Amino acid sequence: MDIAQPTGDGHPATQLHSRNDELFARRKELSDRIAELRAKAEAGDLDEVSEAALRRDERELDDLTSEIMAANYGLVRRYVAMFTSRSSQHSEDFQSAGKVGLLWAIASYDPARGSFASWAFKPIQREVLRAVRDADHPNLNLSDFEKRPAILAAERAFLEDHGADAVCDHAEIARRAGVTEAQVHRVLDAPRLESLQAPIGGQGEDTIPWEDRLPDPSSSIEDQVQLRFHLRALINHGLPNLNTRELYVLTRRFGLDGEEEQPLRVIGEQLGLSREGVRQIQQKALAKLNEPIADAV
Repeated sequence: MDIAQPTGDGHPATQLHSRNDELFARRKELSDRIAELRAKAEAGDLDEVSEAALRRDERELDDLTSEIMAANYGLVRRYVAMFTSRSSQHSEDFQSAGKVGLLWAIASYDPARGSFASWAFKPIQREVLRAVRDADHPNLNLSDFEKRPAILAAERAFLEDHGADAVCDHAEIARRAGVTEAQVHRVLDAPRLESLQAPIGGQGEDTIPWEDRLPDPSSSIEDQVQLRFHLRALINHGLPNLNTRELYVLTRRFGLDGEEEQPLRVIGEQLGLSREGVRQIQQKALAKLNEPIADAV
């Protein structure tokens, strides 16, 4: 798919296409020279003159990459606008993600495969959608998030056919969207992590600190004080380092919200991840918690 629309020779899109041809031709020449010089360096055949040439070419390649980034930054703005809401509070993060996608596109571009605008579409889309997922739907895996628009469209069509008050048939929605029933369940009933400071019970009740919800096996005042000290260190120094998904996994795994502890398999089913995937998130989260808590204690 060629996103840049073909127009007359003086049109900016055509000018950019020609500019990219020139820039990437220079980039290929530089990359080939650098590869040759690096091969000599690895073989121990690089003299001082060639070593200076290598450093010069590497600097020139960095400068050229920055020039290509600047020339094509309009693609980032255009594609970010396509994939996100302009009013999103995370727009700067989405723009940054688009830059990462643009860098991937520059590094992998093959001029023989078509225009750079078309080539850059997928890498930018991938990184921006990943950022959107992390910001707005952290408890969906990337595969489910990519299917979310089709599933929501199928749900709207189902309700139009059966009435707004109809109970959604996950199997029918899955058939319409071309996805699995499990994906429909994970998207429409996505697990949400409420605040650990949220009140227990009905509205209007006093907020109960989450450490008060945990069972207390301590038998002495000293043990209770020590437990409170560690829990307060966890709140102040540990949990802020976790992203939403890591916090969700630990909360479900260890019952930090006062609910029953859940095994890795069940959490994986909720998030659309394997048991091993959840275990890795748990291990990463625990590693994040360990150092700041140890320092605080």
